[in-house]
Amino acid sequence: MNDISWLMMYAGNVLRIALLIFVGIPVLVWCKKTFSNMCTKRFSQHSGILLGRIIFYCGLIFIIGAILHEFGFNVTALLGAAGVFGFAIGFASQSSISNIISGFFLVLERPFFIGDIIKSGEVTGVVESIDLLSVSVRTLDNKLVRLPNEMVLKQSLINLTYYPVKRIECVLSIAYTDDIEHIKSEIYSLIKNNGLFLQEPAPVVMLQKIGQHDYNTEIRIFLTIRVWVSREHFSSAPAILMQQLKDQFDKDKRVVTIVQTNLN
Repeated sequence: MNDISWLMMYAGNVLRIALLIFVGIPVLVWCKKTFSNMCTKRFSQHSGILLGRIIFYCGLIFIIGAILHEFGFNVTALLGAAGVFGFAIGFASQSSISNIISGFFLVLERPFFIGDIIKSGEVTGVVESIDLLSVSVRTLDNKLVRLPNEMVLKQSLINLTYYPVKRIECVLSIAYTDDIEHIKSEIYSLIKNNGLFLQEPAPVVMLQKIGQHDYNTEIRIFLTIRVWVSREHFSSAPAILMQQLKDQFDKDKRVVTIVQTNLN
């Protein structure tokens, strides 16, 4: 092979490598965004993100293989060696494969979406992302927790914001001698005058029990307050309700105790 032929072949290789890098990668990024947006509109945001990542990594492997071929490497032999190596790695990391499979089940089943508040085991927070191996959750005190997909799929899961309206429940303790109907009327009035609390489903204030609280010997009356709020106010509504109850009964100079507040 003379110098001119070698130079032309070398120039052709350089041109093809340049095309793969400067044209192939932008096209790959465009395909990732396009198919991800299509999947997001058709299904959900996290399924679109997952599909986009699969397309990008598969395309990137193809481009790297093509570049190695241009450099003269035997790609077939490399793929064979990679297959044996990948089998060994896969056998040694069965949990990762299980997490990937679990991730696909989460995408297909769609028990939650990005932005939902979920409770998985002892972790409660906002879903930030759903990846091939794990689900990233931002807790209510602003900590990032990584939950393996397999763990999320195996244990019980509560989606606290799946439905558009949510109920909060507050247990209030008042003195035995207090007028129950008058206090119930005040609570209903307080709820009605706050646009944060929904009137449909209707709020409920009812007698829960008459008894002692903890080790206190005083007999108290316990009222259960149930109000409904829209999903976006779910996490802030309990504190607002407790604050307004306190302010209302401070005006009446009544001694009340908020025993507990539940998010349902």
